[in-house]
Amino acid sequence: MKKTLIILIILLVVLTGAWLGLRFLIGGEEPIACTQDAKLCLDGSYVGRVGPDCEFTLCPGESEWLAIKQAVADCEVESVWQTHARTVGAKLKNGEELAAIEPKLDDIVDLAIAAEPQCGEIPIGTE
Repeated sequence: MKKTLIILIILLVVLTGAWLGLRFLIGGEEPIACTQDAKLCLDGSYVGRVGPDCEFTLCPGESEWLAIKQAVADCEVESVWQTHARTVGAKLKNGEELAAIEPKLDDIVDLAIAAEPQCGEIPIGTE
């Protein structure tokens, strides 16, 4: 009887150790530590890196610019405009309007011209 009890206890300890080991190997992701450098945004603010890939977060206005770029690439844009302050807009074919700050002056013009072969001419307004 004592021999059976000892074998059961040893088996229980071994199985518990195996279960804990598998949990650590399969789902035990180690915490990510990103470097503490910062990216200067066009509006003068700064953003840092976030896990799990330690990529910089988007600067204010970047998601809007990315939305305009995607709309141009998908031929959803009816017309675009820009100001000398790098404020840009896009009127979509569905009537929606998008606005953003372009990274460099005339980036919206370059996008519209590059999309011409696929989308046709996109009217460009400037000030």
